[in-house]
Amino acid sequence: MKRKTGLLLLAICLMLPNTAALAVTESTTVSSSTGETEKSIPTLSEDPLSSVNSSVTEESSSSTVESKEPEATVESSAKEEATKPSSDDQSEEAINRVAVQPFAAGEVAVGDWTTFVNSIRDETVTKITLTGSFTNPTTSDGRLSTYARRNNLEIDGQGNRVDFRDSSIWLAAPTNATGSFHMHDIVLNQQYLGGYSEDIVGTRLNYPNGGKWRYRFGNIKTEPGVQRLARASYGEVTVYGNMDIDTRAENFYLGSFIMEDNTVYTGNVNFYDFSVFWYNVTAATNSTGASREFTIGQNCRVNITQSQKGGTTYPAVYLYYQRLTVGENSVFNVNMPGNAVRFDENGSGMIVKPGAVVNLTSKQTSGSVVAFSNNNTYLEVNPGAYFYVIGRSTQPLINMAADGLGLASYPRQNTRMILDSPAQYDLRNLVDGRQAVQVSMGSYGYNSFKIVDSDIDLWKLTTQPLGPSDETHAKVASFEVKGNGTAQNVTTTEPGLTGFKQNNYRRISGMNQNPTIEWTPITDADKTLQAQVIIGMVPDNNGSNSSGEIKYIPVYASKDQATVTLTDSYGKVISDLSTDQNGYITYQADAFQKAGKEVSGIAKRGPWITEEAIATTVIDVTPPEPATINDGTKIESITPQISGTGEANSLVTLTVNGQEAAGLSTTVSADGTWTLDISSLPLKQNDVLQVFLRDQSGAATGIDNPPVTNNAVGNIQPAADMNYRDATFKAASTVTLVGYLSLREVPEQLNFGLNDISNKTETYQPQVSGKLEISDSRSDAHKPWRITVNQSEEIKLGTISLVDSLYYTSQKGELPVNGGNQVIETGEFTEDGIQDISAGWQSDEGFKLVVPPEKQRVGTYSGKLSWKLEDVPGN
Repeated sequence: MKRKTGLLLLAICLMLPNTAALAVTESTTVSSSTGETEKSIPTLSEDPLSSVNSSVTEESSSSTVESKEPEATVESSAKEEATKPSSDDQSEEAINRVAVQPFAAGEVAVGDWTTFVNSIRDETVTKITLTGSFTNPTTSDGRLSTYARRNNLEIDGQGNRVDFRDSSIWLAAPTNATGSFHMHDIVLNQQYLGGYSEDIVGTRLNYPNGGKWRYRFGNIKTEPGVQRLARASYGEVTVYGNMDIDTRAENFYLGSFIMEDNTVYTGNVNFYDFSVFWYNVTAATNSTGASREFTIGQNCRVNITQSQKGGTTYPAVYLYYQRLTVGENSVFNVNMPGNAVRFDENGSGMIVKPGAVVNLTSKQTSGSVVAFSNNNTYLEVNPGAYFYVIGRSTQPLINMAADGLGLASYPRQNTRMILDSPAQYDLRNLVDGRQAVQVSMGSYGYNSFKIVDSDIDLWKLTTQPLGPSDETHAKVASFEVKGNGTAQNVTTTEPGLTGFKQNNYRRISGMNQNPTIEWTPITDADKTLQAQVIIGMVPDNNGSNSSGEIKYIPVYASKDQATVTLTDSYGKVISDLSTDQNGYITYQADAFQKAGKEVSGIAKRGPWITEEAIATTVIDVTPPEPATINDGTKIESITPQISGTGEANSLVTLTVNGQEAAGLSTTVSADGTWTLDISSLPLKQNDVLQVFLRDQSGAATGIDNPPVTNNAVGNIQPAADMNYRDATFKAASTVTLVGYLSLREVPEQLNFGLNDISNKTETYQPQVSGKLEISDSRSDAHKPWRITVNQSEEIKLGTISLVDSLYYTSQKGELPVNGGNQVIETGEFTEDGIQDISAGWQSDEGFKLVVPPEKQRVGTYSGKLSWKLEDVPGN
């Protein structure tokens, strides 16, 4: 009969959880045949509901809802065991207490699982300090899981790890009026196998007992095997420090939740389609969780996600909470598969305090990201707060008249949302044709959506949501929409918004920031200057990642939404340059901009003005002007060097017929001159030499498409004229090798000296000033040549002529040099080169003067010779 009575109590509890819980807690049944006990604490579970109804809850306490992993209804502890242990147990625990060696009254140091369990079972121990990490050595430990702890307890993990496996800490009715459980600085793991591993700690759904405890957790990390950190229904939970809570199911069951200032909280659900925080029942007015608050203190950072793939049903914080508060200067990131925030309780809502940053994101088209799912619900964004809602929702992104699951609309009444002087907001629906906000369903006149003292930018249903807006209204003092459809009423200080229709816009945003300028990189090859005006930075479409990081992206001005005052690199100021449809301003300068100088601008959008001019430095991409070559555009192949002028400090290199002359380079000196020795090059007629100058300005960084003429050293002239941006880079200078048969030099003077008059014929050898030198650079067109000479002015003194006295001796023999052209030398070059014919005159070759006695007179004889080099067939 006792067993049947226990089952009856269980059924009653499932149907009436608030009234039957106390009776269940105090009820146990004992089987005399086995000595085992059966606890009649009920199981409440979560499961997606099969039908959509505005009054249906997620993790319902109805007996018709079953869990994927139901909590055990049979456990191996009894009230009698907890309150009246056997004599054997008493002696064993007494021995263990001695072994623990407490170091202060009520405090023990623990380094193993057995001692840990014994210390929890010892009600005189109020603080456990871990000295090492350990694991439950068995799959389960009924000595821990079935013991009902009643006294206050603090567990200081000292950074150590405890694996509970299939076991947990059970809190019963506290000894004092209010019990305290404090766990901190610990790493936790668990192995889910049923009822004893539904949480790490809790009152096992005994709500009246739960309402008598206050929980405090700090600097805790849970590994993915943990089912829940605590089931604290009716209870107050406070967290602090660095909380990294990754659980299979919810992080907590809650009565109320308080996050202390400066807390960093990362919460994730990795297995079930459950909320992260579940207020599974309405906390009683006399319970520690009576406030039903979810309060994030100041300067906190909270990141809430789901990595489970099973569904999209529940919001981050769910059901019977009364108020969700994000404290001043805190960050609250929520990235859920379904609703991010949902108001299920009549009168519940959310307050975002000044300076707080809220990012609410949904990645699937499962429903509204923010759902007002009951009457009298509200969302208030205080002055100076940042509020972003981004999602792919086939429903209105923010539905102020939502059904119970945020998947459809329902005629809610007295819901309200206000963005009161926000620092910035962005309500962005990424599904084409779907709206950002629905104030009321159909043509009902209920509810109010209000924006105060803020910009209002609007994107139509078919406009690219990350492009410029369709409408922009700066610093609107007041804008309020009530109702919908034919019952909609708009009250605003901005005439351009009087025709606002909520179902026409997919994105509503207010930048409320001074604009900035994003320059298109400017080079010294640009006369066209361009910049894009950014009116604000907002989160991208993805929301927070698993680490809580948000990537912010720019919002660009739309057509005529902003103007820029530009100062070019010459100091010229150009005002009122308006943005085009993509947010660009464009200015056509008169001259190319100066490399290394700045172009700057100040942007203005309504009352918003760039605080300081935003500058960009002009990038050097322009090569030096082509070099000047001293010898002009044509030289002989036998030329030993070329020289010229160019931009100082430029590197000079050379190509021959387009191929680089390796190892041949120089630098233009400070006075602008340069010389290259080309004597080692195997040059020939019609070869083309190109002289390149490369400055040493370095690589053109900060530009996506630098010209091919730029490298890590600097800018070089192109081989042919090249267009780049607004400029044409001139080709490097060229010189062509020409072929000549050339009489390079003839003697300046043949001086036969001072000689005595003789009575016989005398022969005189001259002293030669200069030399007789010829060259042939015709390469493959070499032909025989000959040199002729004559006395163009005969040699004489007065009337005495020596025209017939001059001779030239060569391999051709001794030849007279007189008034007629005398061929004195012939030959043919086998390759380009220079021949010094006069080099052989040091022997018996060359000129001589033969003067008979009768023509030897006192005085100076003089005359002139005329030379000619001819390209003729050989002899």
